[in-house]
Parts: sequence; C-alpha cells; structure tokens
Amino acid sequence: MYIRRVKIEKEYHYVLRETVRSHDVWVSRDLMDLGTDPCRHIEYPGGNGFYFNPEVDEALCAKGVEYASEDLEEVFFPFLEPHVRRVMRNFSHPPGRCRGPNAVPGEDLWKYERELHPFDKRRLHYLRCGRIDIGELEGRSWKFLKVLLGKCRDEIECVIEEMEGRLRPQELGSYVYAAFDLQSHFPGHVLRNIPVGLDPDRIDECLLAEICRLNDDPRYFAGMNGHDGRTLHPFLVKYLILHFDHGYERRSLLDELMNDFERRRRCARPAPRGAGMALQEAFAVFGITDEEFQAMSRRELVRRYRRHARNRHPDQGGNHEDFLRLTRAYEVLLVRK
Repeated sequence: MYIRRVKIEKEYHYVLRETVRSHDVWVSRDLMDLGTDPCRHIEYPGGNGFYFNPEVDEALCAKGVEYASEDLEEVFFPFLEPHVRRVMRNFSHPPGRCRGPNAVPGEDLWKYERELHPFDKRRLHYLRCGRIDIGELEGRSWKFLKVLLGKCRDEIECVIEEMEGRLRPQELGSYVYAAFDLQSHFPGHVLRNIPVGLDPDRIDECLLAEICRLNDDPRYFAGMNGHDGRTLHPFLVKYLILHFDHGYERRSLLDELMNDFERRRRCARPAPRGAGMALQEAFAVFGITDEEFQAMSRRELVRRYRRHARNRHPDQGGNHEDFLRLTRAYEVLLVRK
C-alpha cells in the first residue's frame, strides 16, 4: 500500500492505493479517498500512542485487503505527529522507508528486476550514488533496485518523487542528464560525463528526443490506462521543467576531468602481472628521493600526482605515454601509503 497525492476536480486529495499483479504486469487500484488531509484519519489517545479511524479498516476490508497494523503505520508515517515519528525511528527498522519488494517471492526477484525499465534504473542509480557515469546496469542483479520491485508504475513514481525531493537544486540538471542517458548521444566525447562543457543546444535537442521516445514507450507505461502518447504524460512534464529551470553545477572543468579519470582508473581491471613499475623508477617519475617519499603523507602524494597530471594529461597537450607512466608510478607509491 501507498498514499498518492492526486488532483480531483479543483483540489488535491490523498488516495490510499495498492499495487497488485494482473496479467503479468503490476497495476494500482484505489482503496480509499483520504480527502485533503490524511491526518484526520489518525487519533491520538495520549502519550505517544495513536490508532487509525475505524473507517480505514472498513474500507480495506471491503476491498478484501489483508494487512497488518505495521503496514498502515508504514504508509501513514509521514503524516504522524513529529514527536511520534521521533519515537518510532528508535525501532530497528525506521518506519516511513520502503522495506523492499512486497509480495514478491524470492525466486521471482530476478524476473521482476528484469521487468524494471532502464529509465527507472538510471534514475535510482543517480539518486543513490549521485554520479552521471552510470556504467552498465543491464544483465545483472543490483541490490539498490529492490526498493522498486513489486510496484506498479504509479507507485514507482511515488517512491522516486520522494527521493527526488531530497536532491539539491544544483544537482537537478545533472540528474535529468543521467536519467535520460544523454551521455550516449556524445560517444567518444571527452566531456560526455561533464554536461557543463557540452553544447547546450545539442543537449536540449537530445533531451526532447528522449522524452518523446519515452512518452511513446508502452513498456514504461505498462499497467496504466488512459495514455495514448499524443500528449506528454505528467510523469515526464516535470523533467522538462527541471531541465530548463536548472543548469549544471559549475565546478572547475579540469577538476571534473581528473575526477572522471580517477574514477575510471578505480573501476578498471587490475594490470596483468609484470606490468608494474620498480619503486626507484616511480621515485624518478615523481622527481623525489626515498627520504622525501617517507616523509610525505598520503594527501601530499595525491596532491603531487594531481599537479603533475594537470601538466601531462593528453587533453592539456601532454604526452599520452608520459601520462600513463605517471599514473603507474602513482599506483606503485600509493599502495605504500
């Protein structure tokens, strides 16, 4: 179960909904209209105790819903009094957070994960990791995706919207860029993961193309009725607003290049045996002696590497082989710190 805010006529209502499996897809069904304020369905007899109005139980029973009191506490957690939420957070599992897939048998976890749309995987990856360079998400299981399993399109959007609300304003542009995989439109470009350095008009064109493609994707709207693709769905309208209302975080372009390079080096496969470098040779590459290296802290070594790398990076006019030699020397010295 989950609570969704929807517009009914001229005012917003909160609707209690449930995700169910129907014809091999997840769909949602309305259980109860909670009105404009879900708080009115919660009673406080005193202290830190509370209970739900009998009409909630009656509505759920009428729909044939089997539930425990903990399920309602989880769903209504954001609407409880602040002091009650503080007390409940002391439990082993913090209420108000998704416990993972509901009603999904263990043997079906991988099956349902493969049903997740790539757009959902990319969004959740950025929301969890905060990185544009997502890598390959298909073809294997990822634990962080479990929060979306066993949910219909409407509930997935509800979960993601709550997480999007915690993004900082300067992250919103990069989030949209990564969510729609716009870096794939700049293959081989050295700045493909640094959108602030790319042509903004080209990015706009790519985003519009990806949004239109997604708006016509029946897999994304699986289990939903009433969308014909002739108008842009409200789920996607907000991304146009986020993109055009927020730019990209402006940091040093060179720092972005170095961070991107170092991240790729960390994710690369280890060098084969015999491809290492002698310690004395590494000292010579950095222009230091054994005594200077012993007195150097790890942070000082990293700073020295970055200083040399700025001058030797191929994108800054340096020699490619010299840069690789510097990096190998850095790896040899870093493990000793």
